[in-house]
Amino acid sequence: MRLLTSDRLAAFPHGFTTRAGGASAPPWDTLNLGGAVGDEPLRVDENWRRLEAATGLGFARVRQVHGSRVVRVAAATAPAEEADGVVSVARGVAACVSVADCVPVLLADPEGRAVAAVHAGWRGTIELAAAEGVRALEREGAEPGRLVAAIGPSIGPCCYEVAPELAERFRRRFGPEVVRGAPGAPRLDLWRANLLALEEAGVRAERVDVLGRCTACERETFFSHRRDAGRTGRQVGFIAPAAGPSVAHWRRPGEGPLP
Repeated sequence: MRLLTSDRLAAFPHGFTTRAGGASAPPWDTLNLGGAVGDEPLRVDENWRRLEAATGLGFARVRQVHGSRVVRVAAATAPAEEADGVVSVARGVAACVSVADCVPVLLADPEGRAVAAVHAGWRGTIELAAAEGVRALEREGAEPGRLVAAIGPSIGPCCYEVAPELAERFRRRFGPEVVRGAPGAPRLDLWRANLLALEEAGVRAERVDVLGRCTACERETFFSHRRDAGRTGRQVGFIAPAAGPSVAHWRRPGEGPLP
């Protein structure tokens, strides 16, 4: 199994899964963590078991609906409640979101116990789902200026071509820097848009790590809904409250798989 991590979140058990290390057959090969994409349920269950065994964590999940609602959890949960963000305050319980081109945003309060994971597709991005994650942590006593965050792998501005009308909506909301490419074939920079949403909510840009990994480009590493015409798996982004010295086993990108 191979997880990507962020130096900004080094004090917290966290990660962004890749497609390696699971039990699923093509086109969901191999670590598909999506339960409603056509894969065999027993294989998906096995993939979750492997992730739980590798991390030692339970996972709090929601039924994502491309909105901006964030819910607070105190225990591992199946994806039943409708929301697109999760706050965890329980040690050993990871806030978790599922993606396959959408943006996973992880947030943590270094001086408190609360952490958050947010799912932001284009709808969630323009509805400021990332900022809702910040506000949810504020309700737990966090100050936005001290938060740390990571914007994980998603479809990048290299690949995310959209209709000119949608590009104009993003340009009006976030400014011209979030739209790339020619006028007739604009591409969105969801990484930049979510960074701006976090900044608007009070998070300092220098405390945000943008991994800059494109799910559509990196076929061997990530699932991509757009690249694979919807017939693909899901990876997840997750983060749990800090657990002291026991997080020392977490490896950084490029150091190989977890032991």
